Amino acid sequence: MVTQNLEMALRHLRDTEECMSMWIDAICIDQQNVAERSHQVAFMGEIYRKATKTYVWVGPFADDSDEAMEWVDLIGGSINVDWGDEMMNTTDLLEKTKYAPMADASVPYEFEWPWPLLNLCHFTNREYFTRLWVRQEVKLSQNKVLVCGFKQLDWHFFATFARWMAVKPYTCVDKYGVWTQEMERKYKAGSELVSNICAKLYDGAFLSFDRLRFDNSKLNWKDPRDAIYANLGLLPPEYRQLGIKPDYDKNPAAIFTDVAVRVATKLRSLGFLESCDRTATELDSLPSWVPDWSSPMRMAADSENIWSASAWISAQVEYVGDGVLTANGVPISEVQRVDRWEDERSYEGQPYMVFDCIRSWCKHVPDNYDEQEWFLPGTGLTWLEAWCRLFLYGNLSEVFEAGQETMVHRPDLFSLQEAKELMLIIWKARSFHEIWCLYDPTWQRMERFLSKIGDRMKGKSVFRTVDRDIGVASSSVKAGDMVCVLLGCQVPVVLTPKERDGSSPDEQNQWQVSGSCFVVGSMDGEAITGALPEHYRTVDWRYRKDVLPENKINKFRSGLRNDEYRTLETDPSQVLEECGIPCIRYEREPHLLEVSPDALRDVGINLQQFTLV
Repeated sequence: MVTQNLEMALRHLRDTEECMSMWIDAICIDQQNVAERSHQVAFMGEIYRKATKTYVWVGPFADDSDEAMEWVDLIGGSINVDWGDEMMNTTDLLEKTKYAPMADASVPYEFEWPWPLLNLCHFTNREYFTRLWVRQEVKLSQNKVLVCGFKQLDWHFFATFARWMAVKPYTCVDKYGVWTQEMERKYKAGSELVSNICAKLYDGAFLSFDRLRFDNSKLNWKDPRDAIYANLGLLPPEYRQLGIKPDYDKNPAAIFTDVAVRVATKLRSLGFLESCDRTATELDSLPSWVPDWSSPMRMAADSENIWSASAWISAQVEYVGDGVLTANGVPISEVQRVDRWEDERSYEGQPYMVFDCIRSWCKHVPDNYDEQEWFLPGTGLTWLEAWCRLFLYGNLSEVFEAGQETMVHRPDLFSLQEAKELMLIIWKARSFHEIWCLYDPTWQRMERFLSKIGDRMKGKSVFRTVDRDIGVASSSVKAGDMVCVLLGCQVPVVLTPKERDGSSPDEQNQWQVSGSCFVVGSMDGEAITGALPEHYRTVDWRYRKDVLPENKINKFRSGLRNDEYRTLETDPSQVLEECGIPCIRYEREPHLLEVSPDALRDVGINLQQFTLV
């Protein structure tokens, strides 16, 4: 008994070689035998690593897939992609031809008719690309062949094409009315899906439990335990040494709790708290601080934070048992007011909806706003800068450091100055009609600006604290919650006091994790080191060729740029030492930055122990 899809694959593949031995998990593993399945899953990674060839079967011929494969072959063979810094360039063969701009993400590619777009749209939305288990076979196999019907091509070409499809703007000459808004939406969804898969699978890339739940989004699998087991072979060495072994006799809640405890206590990391969200937890009996890796997140994934809210200090935790974890952290402020996106109106991707929400959230800003007079307390930022950073998650073009001689060209990002100009137009407009009547290219920039904010804010809420901080969190945040920086977590978290039921005398000290958050003025270690001096700024140095990969901090290309001396600091222990905080030990790989609690309290840090349940 095999699936219909596998039966079709076998009939298409049987004529590709005169004789071959093939391993297929659906046949070679007794799927009904729990003990055998647990045993086999543990070393599936080795099978793919040692395979002579892996056939990536995406399905039979359909929707002019042969033509789609020809486009994949053409574009994939015309471009080189450096997945490490996400840059594209044209191959030498095409450098002096009319196809030279093919790799330029700022120049739209013109499709002379809509049919290629339709074919590519159908191709990238195939069910194959939504299967969780296929990532392992594609990542670990050395020789991969993409097969669709009777056509085959090198997987490397498809990965290159996937990057091109995701970042290359396009225009379409459509005289037939077939390229609808719905097809454009599907094209974008398919391109994001295949590009994300390929980006996570390039050489040197690894998944982590910190953002695994986001990485699993839009993918499908049957057994909730496979959310962990299907990714074991894709984790970095330190995760694979945690001793996590597939066991389909254990229930998912026990497995997820065990994984979180191992990561917290052995790797001294609480990064997985970024994937917690009380509104998106479906498993019963799961502690609030353990992500439900088997259920999708209801909010969009933010770009990874450049620096660390906890100044890269490793977690100080203890697992008490029965789902209780104690963790040291610094309280920031209490949530006073929450403005929910859904409370404003249902978001359907329309610019006027985003405009209305921005005006509502920022209604305290006067019409005669003067940037020189309005500052967000304790941040050194004007209100205008603060709201721009909040809505764009601080992901601005200035973040990327390219060195002394070159500038980073990222047409997909806004500079802070651009964001401020567009935000001022929104604040001063009396209605959306004034925005809509803007002339190009201002309207094009505004439309892209509103789209970015809409994508970022969907499923989230804006909150303010009693200390006038502004932040963004999941829709589970509410007044009375505590914003806190826990050591070992790169972003702040929102904690909710546990409701008392009289079952424990320590209930008044227990907290539930509501979710992670972005708080302006608390993302770069300010809770530990205080605000950075004006001549310092956090940067991502992925585009710098003069900085060795060994300078990564916990696998991030993060650093502090000193604009006064034009230097780059990539040693977080040195930053702490300069702030008067002595470090016990710092190791780059795997990341460990050990600081005693007394050393933090000695410099006036309000370090507290939180009991998480």
